[in-house]
Amino acid sequence: MDKGKLTLRGLVISFKELNIAGDEDPERFVMEDGLTELLDGLCHYQVQIVNLDMFQADNKEKLQTILEFLRISPKECLMLAATDRTLAMAQELEMASIAYRNPRIPNQKLLSAELLVEGFEEVEYQLLERSYQRKHEIPWTVIETERCILREITMEDLDALYLLYQGESITKYMEGLYEDRKKEEEYTRAYIRNMYRFYGYGMWIAEETSSGKIIGRVGLDHLELDGEVILELGYVIGEQYQHQGYATELCQGVIEFAKNDTGFAKIYCLIEKENEISIHLAEKLGFIWQKEVKIQRKTLQTYVKSLYNVD
Repeated sequence: MDKGKLTLRGLVISFKELNIAGDEDPERFVMEDGLTELLDGLCHYQVQIVNLDMFQADNKEKLQTILEFLRISPKECLMLAATDRTLAMAQELEMASIAYRNPRIPNQKLLSAELLVEGFEEVEYQLLERSYQRKHEIPWTVIETERCILREITMEDLDALYLLYQGESITKYMEGLYEDRKKEEEYTRAYIRNMYRFYGYGMWIAEETSSGKIIGRVGLDHLELDGEVILELGYVIGEQYQHQGYATELCQGVIEFAKNDTGFAKIYCLIEKENEISIHLAEKLGFIWQKEVKIQRKTLQTYVKSLYNVD
């Protein structure tokens, strides 16, 4: 099945494994309120719930038969499980999975799942979808603005990026791509695997919604400054898309993301003094000059913006 056409269509669960009723409970079956709400809402996303207990599917062959009957591929499913045995079925079928640490089922390692949850109060459909996408290396769409989306990079984006970085103004104040295409591919694979998976953010691809064209890269990076790890805003917009408000629009979206999803109190821009366009943009976005620093033999202007009380 084409990875680009994969979508989450089924949630495979065992209600027995999700049961948190204790011996003292008057009811024999109890689920967390958050889980009940999650399952009730899946119909809005056209996700079918597949109950392993109903079909007595206790091995991968039985589960595969059930999914074939329902006309759902294992790669279109995500398993929510509380035991290593059930998670092993997902692993054998190359199925995405989330593990639930049920206090009523101790001594489970739950190591093979994409994500481990202790409860369901903050578990929403988006978390299921993103765990599913991580398993199948489907890039996340992270931010939507009026004219664009910001999404994770894929290997297929490199052709467009090499064209974009050919513009004379693009690499005047920033590093370009590797001349050796193989080195850039290695770097990109490592970036997807490490930065996105570990932090959940990074430098993203800016894609124009109306045309589907890649117009630049905008996002967040980490930098050590005065012995402290800081959050840095970065952007590059292709020459033919400059002076149209895209940088402002996209950077505003990234700042809002940084405020809500990173845990940092401040965000920084480090800009060469001669880069008047980027300095003007930083000031327009509410960044304030802090000081001049030297990093890797370059003299840079440090601009900072508080992420509290962001308008």
